[in-house]
Amino acid sequence: MPSWREAQRRSRGLTFRGRLTLVVALGLLALVAGAISAALAPPPDVAARPPAAETPGSDEVALPTRPGQPVAGPRLETTLNPELTERVHRVLERGRVALGHVIVLEPSSGRVLAWASTDPDRFPATRTYPAASLVKVVTAAAALHHDPAVAERPCRYAGNPYRLTRSRVDPPRRGHEISLRKALAMSNNQCFAQIAVHTLGAGALLDALSRFGWLEPPAPGYAAGSVDAGADSYALGKLGCGLSGCRITPLHAAQLAGTLSDGMLREPHWIERAYDSDGVPLALPEQRPPRRVLTPELAARLRDMMVDTTARGTARSAFRDRRGRPLLGEIRVAGKTGSLSGKNPDGRYEWFMGTAPAEAPNVAIAVVLVQGDLWWRNASQIAAEVLKQVYCEKGRCQPEAAARWSS
Repeated sequence: MPSWREAQRRSRGLTFRGRLTLVVALGLLALVAGAISAALAPPPDVAARPPAAETPGSDEVALPTRPGQPVAGPRLETTLNPELTERVHRVLERGRVALGHVIVLEPSSGRVLAWASTDPDRFPATRTYPAASLVKVVTAAAALHHDPAVAERPCRYAGNPYRLTRSRVDPPRRGHEISLRKALAMSNNQCFAQIAVHTLGAGALLDALSRFGWLEPPAPGYAAGSVDAGADSYALGKLGCGLSGCRITPLHAAQLAGTLSDGMLREPHWIERAYDSDGVPLALPEQRPPRRVLTPELAARLRDMMVDTTARGTARSAFRDRRGRPLLGEIRVAGKTGSLSGKNPDGRYEWFMGTAPAEAPNVAIAVVLVQGDLWWRNASQIAAEVLKQVYCEKGRCQPEAAARWSS
């Protein structure tokens, strides 16, 4: 049986009647597959039940580790906007996403505005997964902090920019040259491996990953991220470009997106108040105070560079409509994509992390999907559709429209 992509390619050469027949046939096939999946899947209330949080102290309430998780006893007041959360769920349903998480938060406060997961039992948000090329954002931030001139020096690479070998962690004598800005937009593995090895070194890169909060739990009940710089320059290069050596939770990615708004690291949260059965307020775990990771100037510089990811880089097509027009009108999105194969669950892990509007962010987003052999939407497309729900109404997209979801 041909894959969906193969069927699409073949359909371009068919007549109108042939294309219509193919669409109908594929539609019927999808309906049958959906019916079989629905029959085999657990009920929605079971599928939405992730592992319980660790038991807190006697003076604190046991919190759900994910918005939407049932909790016995206390009454909770959350930061979640029900309508936006439902819209995000519908985006995932339309994209036929089997395994995925979408987190939308308010970067100025860390308040989670929407959180949708498709199968928290198979793909729990509390665990860590390959961070892939999201690491490049931290590598770029650390390089610009230690050596601002790195932005002006061209990177030289040879052959396929995504293929890294031991010899390619060193700049070749001859090859292609691109700027740091373009290397970030196109997710050039060779360039960021060279930066990790020759500009930063293991100590500076590990320190940056720590300062961004990737070596600590992003919230109570979540795993800390893990980092391994290895024992040689090749392993360090692979870490710096995201090919291996780093694992994070989806909440770490959302936290990173929020940090890019003003350079402050904030603990994401979605529980505002809790009461017992008698209406008496319950003590919540104390949140870590915000701490500065980037200067506002460096955060703004990174966002400006990362606009190229959605304007002309790896996520360009996702943020354009069928006519090639910007999907969000004049709203610019600073983002970063990532993709890396992983296990448990097996598949290709696709990330999109970003914030908008790039000039003055009021929304941060993180999307991670686990793709199998057959898929319909990638992480960038899901993120673009979610941001369209955030900012656009009746064909008009406005930055101030995000305020309706946080009120």
